[in-house]
Amino acid sequence: MIGPGIPDLVPHDHLCFAYGEEAEVRQALLEYVVAGLARRERVCVFTMPDAASASIGADLRHVGVPLDELVDDGTLILGSAEQMYLADGVFDVDRRLAGYADAALAAVDDGFTGLRAYADCTFVLDHPQALAAWPGYELRADQLAGRFPITAMCGYDRHRWPADDLLLAESVHARRTCDPTAFRLHVGPDGTLRLAGEIDFFVAKQLHRLLVATAASRSTPVLDVSSVTFIDVSGARSLGTACEAVAGQHGPTTVRGATPLFRRIWELTSWSRSFPNVIIEG
Repeated sequence: MIGPGIPDLVPHDHLCFAYGEEAEVRQALLEYVVAGLARRERVCVFTMPDAASASIGADLRHVGVPLDELVDDGTLILGSAEQMYLADGVFDVDRRLAGYADAALAAVDDGFTGLRAYADCTFVLDHPQALAAWPGYELRADQLAGRFPITAMCGYDRHRWPADDLLLAESVHARRTCDPTAFRLHVGPDGTLRLAGEIDFFVAKQLHRLLVATAASRSTPVLDVSSVTFIDVSGARSLGTACEAVAGQHGPTTVRGATPLFRRIWELTSWSRSFPNVIIEG
């Protein structure tokens, strides 16, 4: 069964589509592409030969979409995710983001209403350098989609992605098919990093990894936690150790919008001494 709202995605939406069954992703991608064509968007689909989504051409033909005509006139672009994202085997985050920005502007210049893209992300698992850079890339891609007429859906095979790595990827998408109460990291319009959702013992390790992995993607040393609905001691500790780990790159981190519970935890543990590079603001 596909996630709700797949056909209703619109420009500025960035969805993490984590799937478990072949039929699930094939149906979701078909609806996603058909909806984009109906909205007069240029649609790009980047997949892998062994991925279920690789059948998109046949699936479109099956429902009567004039595939060859759309490919010939540039409305529909089908390609390899690995070739699209890796140049000489290296994942260049800045180059890929700039490429999507340019493609969105070109689509509008060509008379389309925007750019709609799908990428199967399985290829990342075979490239350690890309896997390490992926959370930071997805964080910046989420921000990019908010600034340009881009609709994006990223496909993640739950059977192949390690649970911890998938959790990191899911947390930096504006929309997801998983539990909406799970923690999320995103960049606000002013460049401030914003943390939301529930942060407990079970995600504390992932929070630390995410804050460290995305350090290079931050434009300001500010972390807004006003949308955190729950945090326990282990979660607060992970936040503090992560801020200390990136202090050499960003200097002190200002934690803005701390709840009374967050501030109480910080006071009781005397972490202002343990984590001198964390400045707590209410």
